[in-house]
Amino acid sequence: MFTPSILTILGVIMYLRAGWVTGQVGALGAIAIVMLAHLITIATGLSVSSIATNRTVGAGGAYNIISRSLGAPAGAAIGIPLFLAQALSVAFYVVGFTESIILFCKGIDIELSRTACTLISSVSLAALVVLSGRSAALAIKAQYIIMGAIVLSLVAMFTGGSDKPPETIDWFGQGTESFSVVFAVFFPAVTGIMAGVGMSGDLKNPRTDLPRGTMAAILVGMVVYVALPLWLASNVSSDELVANHYIVWDLATIPALIFIGVWGATLSSALGSILTAPRTLQALANDGLVPRLFGRGRGEANEPILGLVATFVLAQAAVLLGSLDIIAPILTMFFLATYGLTNLACGLERWAASPSFRPAYQLPAIISLLGALACFYVMSIIHLGAMIVAMVICAGIFLVVEHRNLDTTFGDARHGIWSALVRSALFRLRRASFHPGNWRPNLVVLGGDPQDRPWLLHFGSSIVQDRGIVSYFHLLEGDVRELAESRKTLLATMEGAFSERVPSVFFRVEIVDELYRGVVIVAQSYGVGSLEANAIMLGWPTNRSNYDRYGAMLRDLVDLDRSLFLVRFDPERRLGNRKRIHIWWGGLKGNGGLMLLLAYLLTASDKWRGAEVDVITVVEGESAKEAAEQSIGEVLRAAHLDAKPKVLLRGKRTIPKIMREQSVEADLAILGIGLPEPEEAAAPFFQRIELMLAELPTTIVVHSARNFAGEPVLFDAEEPPA
Repeated sequence: MFTPSILTILGVIMYLRAGWVTGQVGALGAIAIVMLAHLITIATGLSVSSIATNRTVGAGGAYNIISRSLGAPAGAAIGIPLFLAQALSVAFYVVGFTESIILFCKGIDIELSRTACTLISSVSLAALVVLSGRSAALAIKAQYIIMGAIVLSLVAMFTGGSDKPPETIDWFGQGTESFSVVFAVFFPAVTGIMAGVGMSGDLKNPRTDLPRGTMAAILVGMVVYVALPLWLASNVSSDELVANHYIVWDLATIPALIFIGVWGATLSSALGSILTAPRTLQALANDGLVPRLFGRGRGEANEPILGLVATFVLAQAAVLLGSLDIIAPILTMFFLATYGLTNLACGLERWAASPSFRPAYQLPAIISLLGALACFYVMSIIHLGAMIVAMVICAGIFLVVEHRNLDTTFGDARHGIWSALVRSALFRLRRASFHPGNWRPNLVVLGGDPQDRPWLLHFGSSIVQDRGIVSYFHLLEGDVRELAESRKTLLATMEGAFSERVPSVFFRVEIVDELYRGVVIVAQSYGVGSLEANAIMLGWPTNRSNYDRYGAMLRDLVDLDRSLFLVRFDPERRLGNRKRIHIWWGGLKGNGGLMLLLAYLLTASDKWRGAEVDVITVVEGESAKEAAEQSIGEVLRAAHLDAKPKVLLRGKRTIPKIMREQSVEADLAILGIGLPEPEEAAAPFFQRIELMLAELPTTIVVHSARNFAGEPVLFDAEEPPA
């Protein structure tokens, strides 16, 4: 782990751009850039270490970490750009190698044309691809020889110096480029920490090797990069550092060692990226996030040959750009996004406190989250437009994968993260004081098999939408031990049949000893903390022999402060065209507010949108008619409801007859009722209501709970208009 990481860290930037960075922003500015970059990489390294000591980091490195922590969509959103960044970094190092060849040729009076330089880069790239394709093990062994060459080049650098050093060190620089531009050019120097992480699938013991090697490489690289600006600024003026990209050769005691070092560093870094990028693509393919043909491998080591070809094509395209300063900022954006999400993944895992996240190295969540924040902040100051483009690309990939709804699951942390958010929200909700104006429908629908009563599911989802919670219950009457398996099967069937059609509904199947008592138990026990059911939806009773038990159940529900929606479905007219809703307004039972709110919620849903709402009441005489029209009109205007008041004279007609005459063309009627007193027999009560509903369309019978204070929900003032 240490060797591939440090070889990538001590690479082309150290030899070819460290002097330019120091000249642009001065010794102090260069050290600030080094420390800021290492704050990000140290936080990322610690996050990687924490995750690696909790579970084995598989093939794909950073992609594996993110996908197994935040899920397949987030993994794809960063894994695909990460592969592109790794492929581009191959070109970055190869172009750096070519720049050193240009300098070498100048020393022997040979001037290379642009075409010749492109040819050198292309041939070098092809040779590296062939080497890695033939034997990854051989390529890894070659890195130890290169490591020795880099150490010798560092000795040659720091033991050298200038015969005429500047009188004072320029701490702040004389360059024309901004701090953010210089940071963007420098940052790829420290991205080598992912070289080892990307090879994690080939490690014998990644849980220990990965964190130790990664952190050691980061710290050694930081020491070198802090010392380098001080050495350069103490030997050369800022103007010379900006103008001469090859100042290191001029200062070294043995310039030939610098050539050997830079050739070794650039080629080994390119080789490391060539080994890493195809494995990232292979991991993506194995998870079904890119075409699976890229997951095919060769030999016992499963070498990703097609991934290697794809890496070569992308790197060759980037080689044609031919400039480090063009490629570097692109790499910086992609790597910062990767580091940011890696830190975010670790921070959220730690914050969610999932029992499955038990790393040997316990990193406080705040460190990882601050590391993520630093990554995104640095992206914004480097180039806000480029950051937005990068985020849009990542978000687009995320949405595409999310929309595909893959069956791929990694046991990722999303469930734990959402659970932690819900838990936190529930505690905050408990501490918050409730105001009636904040009332939302948390509806429990008890309808048996939704295949038999789909209208209950329709009304429940249409009323609640995204304003509250709707849960559909199917109660099984019997013994738990006998029905436990049936319960599981029924729940799976319900979710499979309806979850796609009504994704806002939670489905439950419960076993109860007795049906009517079971309804009451569900109504009073379902929920967590202050987030409990406040409204119950049931079908209208059709079996007259059950009237008494049904009436007792309704009284219990009202005593529990649950509002009631009782749906009487007309099988002939069904829901009609969903264009006309009639509210029958009595004004004596305190149900008016809930009926108006019910009509508003329905007309705000997709299926009832645009429906006309009539608020109808019946009075005895002309004088009462005018007063009722004015009163209802004021109520509707104050409630901002698009409904028409309609006041009818009773004359000699019965109320049921008037209702039948007026609502014959309606698609839905809404009617408020009181409930019989405990000492009153339920059967006569239900028979009276049945007579009233006999020829009406599908009707929702409403009874408002005491805890529903409709006025603050409907009106700006605490009290409705008189």
